[in-house]
Amino acid sequence: MAAPGSVELERNRNAADTSGRILPRADDSVHSPPRVVVRRAGVWQRSLERAHRYGFPLLALVRRDFQIRYGQTVIGLGWAVLQPLVLLLLYTVVFSVILQLKFRAQDTTGHFALYLMSGMFPFLALSEGVQRASSSLKENQSLLYNVRFPAEVVPIVPVVSATVTEVIGLTLLTIFAALFGVSLSVWITFLPFLIGMRIIATLGVAWLVSVLNVFFTDLGQLLGLVLTSLMFLTPIFYPVEMVPESLSWALTVNPLHHLVEAYRAVILEAQSPLLMLPYLVVWSIGLMALGLVFFRKAIEPAKDFL
Repeated sequence: MAAPGSVELERNRNAADTSGRILPRADDSVHSPPRVVVRRAGVWQRSLERAHRYGFPLLALVRRDFQIRYGQTVIGLGWAVLQPLVLLLLYTVVFSVILQLKFRAQDTTGHFALYLMSGMFPFLALSEGVQRASSSLKENQSLLYNVRFPAEVVPIVPVVSATVTEVIGLTLLTIFAALFGVSLSVWITFLPFLIGMRIIATLGVAWLVSVLNVFFTDLGQLLGLVLTSLMFLTPIFYPVEMVPESLSWALTVNPLHHLVEAYRAVILEAQSPLLMLPYLVVWSIGLMALGLVFFRKAIEPAKDFL
């Protein structure tokens, strides 16, 4: 009787082909499907992939936008500084020197221009970003037919360009505030966060109007009226104390009002904006999520209308 080892060796020899390789037996597990190991990308890897996909096209388009706007001028990017500077000087002379208006009873006449511009700069950035984004898809429709190009980037470009002007204007405003005797506090460090919330909210509206303007061509004209109405319904030219009690609900549901008050709190009043932050975060993230979801669902049908 043969030993078990010799029987197994003989079976392996009989299974060998002419090339000397051992053929698998019918009862081996080679017939089972191969195991495929899929390694999911980590958070950092996905973040880098998104940055590569969106970052480089965005930077290229923003650079092109500034070249188109300032490339053919004599002082170039100097206009990005000169425009908010002239605006500040003009409002200061008209409202503080000529009209001698006071924003509040305890303020001096010089503070009116500061309060006015601390509300105007975020509104102007919002208004410019939204209005220019409304026509961005029509102006860059050739990019949309490139399947590898992320269409979401196109409405972001005017928002980023407007933010550059806003940051320059707020820097000049802070310098003017110091010249008028306004003491800065530690709350000024919240200003970048407030600018970020303004950017997020503007992006949401920009994605919405950029697609809607493809289907409804009158939206561009209507948008100017809506933004103008929003400016006068927000306490930018007047203090919030002047709003009648019966209309206080309108301020509560107006996110721009909370944004403007937060800007003024950290720049001019040395006060905490923490009470307004939850409201701003909810509004900003909500608008961005709504705009992005709508944009992604409507962009393909919109391409057929371009």
